[in-house]
Amino acid sequence: MLRLKKISEVPRVEDGFRILIDESWPEGLTREEAKVDLWLREISPPPEIDEWPGDNPLFNEAVLDQTENLNQIRRNTIIKLIRNTEKEKGTVTFLYSTVGSIKQLPV
Repeated sequence: MLRLKKISEVPRVEDGFRILIDESWPEGLTREEAKVDLWLREISPPPEIDEWPGDNPLFNEAVLDQTENLNQIRRNTIIKLIRNTEKEKGTVTFLYSTVGSIKQLPV
């Protein structure tokens, strides 16, 4: 089973394996308090994509294709990791602190 909850919610045994999916660690929260088993920053989009303006000559289809191919390989690896963990642990709970994190789930 896959679950989704805010990191500010109280950790529960039924959460199973807890994965933080934010690019940055939530302020004021220790790893012990959060009870995070894995921090997957990779689910967040790379920051350099937001920095490429459309009129930049470096931003062309070849660069976009290469980025997409790398992102697909990365997504497939992450999905495999999550599915294997779900089979092994039973429940995987994705933790987020920012709204943008939710949009990036690869599952």
